[in-house]
Amino acid sequence: MKKLFLNGVIFWFVANAGAFQILDEGKFLNFSDVHFDPFYDSTLVNELVLADYTAWENIFLTSKIKTFSSYGSDCNYLLFESALKEMSSKIPNPDFIIITGDFMSHNFNEEFEQYSGIKNTDTLNIFIEKTIRFITSTIVKHFPSTVIYPTVGNDDAYCGNYMIDPGGPFLKMLGETWEAIVNVNGNNSSFREDFSKGGYCMVNFPEKDNFKMIILNTVFFSTKYKNLCGDTSLDPGADELNWLKKTLENCKLNNQKVWMSYHIPPGIDIYATITDTGTCEEKVFPSWNQKYNSEFIKIFYEYSSIINSSFAGHFHRDDFRVFYRENVPVSYIHITPSISPIYGNNPAYQIITYVKNSHELLNYDTYYLKNIKTTDSAYWSFEYDFQSGFGQSKISPISMNDILNSIAADTIYRSRYIQYYTADNQKAFPNDYFNWYYNWCGLGNLTIEDYASCLCLDSTVFKK
Repeated sequence: MKKLFLNGVIFWFVANAGAFQILDEGKFLNFSDVHFDPFYDSTLVNELVLADYTAWENIFLTSKIKTFSSYGSDCNYLLFESALKEMSSKIPNPDFIIITGDFMSHNFNEEFEQYSGIKNTDTLNIFIEKTIRFITSTIVKHFPSTVIYPTVGNDDAYCGNYMIDPGGPFLKMLGETWEAIVNVNGNNSSFREDFSKGGYCMVNFPEKDNFKMIILNTVFFSTKYKNLCGDTSLDPGADELNWLKKTLENCKLNNQKVWMSYHIPPGIDIYATITDTGTCEEKVFPSWNQKYNSEFIKIFYEYSSIINSSFAGHFHRDDFRVFYRENVPVSYIHITPSISPIYGNNPAYQIITYVKNSHELLNYDTYYLKNIKTTDSAYWSFEYDFQSGFGQSKISPISMNDILNSIAADTIYRSRYIQYYTADNQKAFPNDYFNWYYNWCGLGNLTIEDYASCLCLDSTVFKK
């Protein structure tokens, strides 16, 4: 009798094997907007200028400042080192790391002149290079054998904020510096040459031929971009979009799917819109020049079947965007919270779970720094995971659309979203909740016209 039962169980599993899939899950680390500030202790700046970047850690350790950077400030050495130690303790061997831009602190060039007293451009550029090399080497110290996919941000440049020069010396320096972290396994040997041209390229995933990572430089698309240190007659944004379309077409022909990583996401700059003045329509502030924004959305529509996920940063918030085609969600952007607390958020990072075979995202765990104002009582803590926090089984265009709809319909769900938005900064919550409709309209309306139609339709909701 037992033998017959056992045979029946075996037969049932064999007959139904197609109904079961064993998911080969992987995990990777995702963080953004470090905005490392080498000027946080102004008494050390001249010593940093004279020293090689390899000596910077010992110099920072002599600082009398023993507290983490807090709200309103960029990331000092203590916060940067603490974040990396925390990440490596939680996930010492991630499959890879995605960093979505802005490695340098805000107002970098101005603060260099202020605290060093040096106005020489060559000396400034040498200091910027040492800063980039120090940041990169510190990350590598904690993750020595991990493939890392970095993205250039608007604060990352020799010339200044939003002024990166296509094909210029800064991108060439970045390509050289970052080659070792992207080409760890030797399967991205063309990274330096490709990336140095415009800060964008396509790279390989470890041990995968049918999935690719497309690293974009979306600074070229920004409404604030100015090529003041290069040839102003060039249109690097148009060149990049032409490259992107050709690259995606080749991927489609070769049955390859992709992830995308970039710094500034398309759509609306919600904070700038909230704080601007004028009528409802006049206040709408786009993140990108609209000719690039429109073309990018068209590209996403055309190739959404092969774009599995997108990752962005820039806004220092835990957020997302959804692409719709004829009211159907076809793609999404995962917006990563920042390490820098300058805009009133708690420093945060995420560990993302994905399916190795399909590169579909399943879940992510968010960790953040509590009690940031005092190093003695500050500690890193688990905040939430995507599936439990938002009641979804996986991360997809459909699930992100469900979240968007739930934020509008359910005040408890909305409160949860706003809580996660700044990585649980309770002091920011009341104002963010008051302005929730600005956020909600921006989640799925990625053009000026669509966003204005959403925000300005109901004057009782619009907050002046």
